[in-house]
Amino acid sequence: MVTLTDRQPNRFSLGISLKLFFAFWLVILTSVLVSYLVTMQFRHSPTQEQADTEQLALLNLYRQQLAGQQQLKLNALQKEFFHTHQQYLLIKKIRNNNIYTPRRRYWSEVRDYLKKHSLDNPVSIDFDFVKVTSSQTITINGEPMQLFIASKLHHKRIVSWVNQLPIAIRIFMLLAVSFLCCWLLAKSFTNPLIAIQKASKNIGEGKLSTRITRFAQRSDEFGALARSFNNMAEQLESNITAHQRLLADVSHELRSPLTRLQLAVALAEKNIGNDSEQQKHLRRCETEVERLDEMIADVLTLSRLEHNQNAFTADDIDLNTLVEQVIDDCQYFASSKKVTIELISTVNCPLLADSKLLASAISNVINNAVKYSPSGQVVTVELNNHNEKILLSVADTGSGVPVDMLEKLFSPFFRVADGRERRSGGTGLGLAIAQQAILLHQGSIVAHNRQPNGLKVTITLPCKH
Repeated sequence: MVTLTDRQPNRFSLGISLKLFFAFWLVILTSVLVSYLVTMQFRHSPTQEQADTEQLALLNLYRQQLAGQQQLKLNALQKEFFHTHQQYLLIKKIRNNNIYTPRRRYWSEVRDYLKKHSLDNPVSIDFDFVKVTSSQTITINGEPMQLFIASKLHHKRIVSWVNQLPIAIRIFMLLAVSFLCCWLLAKSFTNPLIAIQKASKNIGEGKLSTRITRFAQRSDEFGALARSFNNMAEQLESNITAHQRLLADVSHELRSPLTRLQLAVALAEKNIGNDSEQQKHLRRCETEVERLDEMIADVLTLSRLEHNQNAFTADDIDLNTLVEQVIDDCQYFASSKKVTIELISTVNCPLLADSKLLASAISNVINNAVKYSPSGQVVTVELNNHNEKILLSVADTGSGVPVDMLEKLFSPFFRVADGRERRSGGTGLGLAIAQQAILLHQGSIVAHNRQPNGLKVTITLPCKH
């Protein structure tokens, strides 16, 4: 069954096509009419020139052949002359000024001219599509007459050919050609608009994978509009998908601490009067609340970085000094695991960045390396320049990450093994936050496994120019 919603695209298509079609058609018809009126002011006028030698010689010879003959039929003379010489013979009766020409509409211009002008001396008249040569008078059937030879010009212009057509045919040709051109022009404009309208409707209905592929390759403004729409749809799909995934991950991650918190509260209520057991369960409640607070803070930080890409303050900083401060802070946590953080830097690294945001990103990467380093090992932080870029690498000697999971390492709540981050006290958002912070600084962050073991995370930042 066809509903109103189903008919709307077709109605939109027909409506805009007709509006553009009639607008273009009206403009073209008006332009043609104005052009025609202007052209009429400059249309070719018959011009007289010296008589054509060949035509004049043929006329004189033919006059001599007709001299003295009686009871001649003029139509027969014209047909015989055309059959013999492939040229037209025109006859003018001097008495009543009648002109005998071929019975075609476009010869009216020739007839009118010969009636108005008395051509006593031999001349040639150029009518744009035909050349007419006159002769002196001759007596035929007892009446004074004048003969003319007319030969069509082989180089006649297309305008002359059109002018020879009946007015009805010329109007029909104008309407047909303008109709076809306007319709094609209107369709070339409306088809991309209709495609974008339908694609927008699909996006609004939740079909985020909709793309405009038919017109995206065009090099005009419609092609640019289609490509911009595709970029917008791709970004929208990516954002919504990421938000849906983040919401699902947050819901999943919050369920476990909330469950443990509920269980601890229930046990604390059950052990009222037993101070030692009650204190134990209350401390558990406090621990779970701290984890929830940390997780919510990380989620808010990640959301802020994703949606406020320009909301940070850039200052001139020395990356060496910043990294040293971050390492001093991280060393407190590393010391509890008997892990040493070593800095290797031999370069001066001036940088334009948000010191707090960048310090948080570097701290997350270093703390992540410390978490998964065996006790007594060293986490190496190396800082150097390469091709006008600053490279900051953090390497540990842990178990590394499976190769097929390296690309997911910076996804929110990603865990290589179930419960790994929980045991280490993390939320699974540290590297995701670090990635967003680095991207805001026009940089990049990648991870790869070391040989024989361990993980190396490399941050690339643009140097200050």
